[in-house]
Amino acid sequence: MKTNKTFAYGNLNRARSAKVPLLILTVIIALAFIACPDDKPPENQPLNVTVSFVPMVADVTIDFSPSSPLPTGVTYILKDDSIPQNSWSSINGFNGQVTAADHYVNANRNVTFTQTFYLNGVEITGTGSKRTVIAEANTAFVTSFIGVNDSGSVTLKWPTE
Repeated sequence: MKTNKTFAYGNLNRARSAKVPLLILTVIIALAFIACPDDKPPENQPLNVTVSFVPMVADVTIDFSPSSPLPTGVTYILKDDSIPQNSWSSINGFNGQVTAADHYVNANRNVTFTQTFYLNGVEITGTGSKRTVIAEANTAFVTSFIGVNDSGSVTLKWPTE
């Protein structure tokens, strides 16, 4: 008569002989390859779009938002030239607006912003793919941007030429 202990070990030995752990590991690795995309967007989904932006007006807040929704998979990161550098990501819910009083109190200088675009997490490079905005932060009466120089629309192409 077998005891429960012997019965349990017997089942464990059968599982080992059936290579169940190896099967589970194989499934996990296969799912990892499916869930983690390659470092490049799929080649069969070309991108060629010009992105325009809402009008940029010198004010207490300036808006870096596109004038219409970005194509599926396209995101952006906005960075300034401050030390330490400020950075905002559309992936993290950034609404496109930067308020002078939140970041540039007593700055009284030109602040250069660079807006870089990504397709499925990979930077889109190429001529005209980055937006540059130079805004003069000033604290004369109220902290605001008193002048804005915008490079304008961008052209996003994938694969890059």
